[in-house]
Amino acid sequence: MRLNQLAAHLAARLSPGLALVAAAAAQTVHVDANLTTGANDGSSWANAFQGTDGLQAALGVTVPGDQVFVADGTYRTNNSGSRALSFRLQNDVEIYGGFMGGESSPDERPAFGVAPSILTADLNGNDGPNFSGNAENSYHVVRTQGTNTSAVLDGFTITGGNSNGSSSGNADRGGGILCVGNVNPTIRNCDFVANRCTFGGGAGYINSSGPDFINCSFRDNVGGAFGGAFDIATGGAVVYDGCWFEGNRASRAGALEIFSTGNVSVLNSVFTGNVATGSSGGGALWIGSGGSTRVRNCTIVGNSSTSQAAGGIRVQGATPTIRNTIFWANTGPGGAQGPFNQVSNGANVRHCLVEGGFSGTGNISAAPLFVDQAAGNFRLQVPSPGIDAGDNASLLAGFTEADADGARRRFDEPSVPDTGAGTAPIVDMGAYETSSNIGAVFCFANPNSTGQVGRIDASGSLDVSQNDVTLTASRLPLNAFGFFIASRTRGFALNPGGSAGNLCLSGSIGRYVGAGQILNTGTAGAFSLTLDLGAIPQPTGSVAAIAGESWSFQAWHRDTAIFFATSNFTDGVRLTFQ
Repeated sequence: MRLNQLAAHLAARLSPGLALVAAAAAQTVHVDANLTTGANDGSSWANAFQGTDGLQAALGVTVPGDQVFVADGTYRTNNSGSRALSFRLQNDVEIYGGFMGGESSPDERPAFGVAPSILTADLNGNDGPNFSGNAENSYHVVRTQGTNTSAVLDGFTITGGNSNGSSSGNADRGGGILCVGNVNPTIRNCDFVANRCTFGGGAGYINSSGPDFINCSFRDNVGGAFGGAFDIATGGAVVYDGCWFEGNRASRAGALEIFSTGNVSVLNSVFTGNVATGSSGGGALWIGSGGSTRVRNCTIVGNSSTSQAAGGIRVQGATPTIRNTIFWANTGPGGAQGPFNQVSNGANVRHCLVEGGFSGTGNISAAPLFVDQAAGNFRLQVPSPGIDAGDNASLLAGFTEADADGARRRFDEPSVPDTGAGTAPIVDMGAYETSSNIGAVFCFANPNSTGQVGRIDASGSLDVSQNDVTLTASRLPLNAFGFFIASRTRGFALNPGGSAGNLCLSGSIGRYVGAGQILNTGTAGAFSLTLDLGAIPQPTGSVAAIAGESWSFQAWHRDTAIFFATSNFTDGVRLTFQ
């Protein structure tokens, strides 16, 4: 991840344990479909590549290390009429959409959906409802060849893919994205909507590959025979984390088919309104022919299978482990809504809420008490039986402990008894954690001298006018001093200046070191600070938070390592103010 240069005077004033370093900035290529002036060379927002083919022009000049910033607008796979052309991802090139124009960092983008950057396969601009007018559309919106995790696509709507061609060239699968041949790109904050295929994977097809999909949505895609959203066949370590699957349909798997694939992880995700139309289908997921898929903290509600019992998950000849997940109101033929309409017999299900009950350690069957099921708000109301009822040991190592909203997992709700497994606080069941915290956690922190990972939490209100935010750093060494830091920009620097921890911020970083702001962990191993949102420190002076802006915070603290003085950091929390 690119790091911006920290202001020199700030680095000079930092204590030895907080000296910071950063990598040189990569070249940024700018794209704006709606621009009609400037040099059309991508060198700045004023000279951005223009028109519906602007992104393809930008990708034609990028080299490893570049970032591509794409403003709101519609971008076609091509203007030549070729159905075979797609947007192609590249190693060490990060492509970001959702800019208004004028921003200097992806973290300065508005909330997703405010400035949509649309990648479309609709070559004639004539797509209509129910896939009408799409005969000329490209087979795939996005393709990726020879890529690893450094190939990033972040912040786009991906629509109009029409994979109805020959199977010999994979033109009948993966309308939104095609991932075949040992590729592992990173896809974040993208909305795959209204893509289709005739074979499998309306939104995407994955074969012998392991892409990551983080905070993405897959809506109203049609997958032909296999997988309305995705068809994974003999894939690798595919990850879906914090994703939303809604309104997808196919014969065998309404949303997600996982065929003969080991080590797929489906985490903190929602499946609702997906439909399997065939005789062997699973309304939300079909998992079969081997493999060891891991389903953790998902909410699977209101999916259906028209001719097979399992409206939720159907398992055939595989051994998935399903933990901390809610199954509710999934239906089989004729609207049947018993336990085996939720998840088929033979699945390894523990610490889950299953309508009608299901055999397994920690499983419950009481109504989940969603905030508003009809409106699609599947967060849990107090006193839902799913709160503090999961299994902490089922949280997967190597993933940020965050729910579908980005909120921290394992938040204790004091009014609800702990009925799950592990040391308190206990994780909730389902995609959402019930919490009074605000903001989204990010970044991986290293353990400090206590053996624990320091954490930062924010409470209060995101409404700037309320001026009510308190930061708390906890799980820290006793009687150690520290302070909070703030930046508009996230980053990652491993062990900066010899610290034992990781810096999760970049750009202009301010420190809370004024009167009363240098704190001590005391005997509790924690410290807190109530912020003045009108005076967030920056190297050039304090600034006020503005509605619509996002700010990231972290805590630095003194620590010891093998009897030597050092420092460490907590993880980070990001607040988007209203």
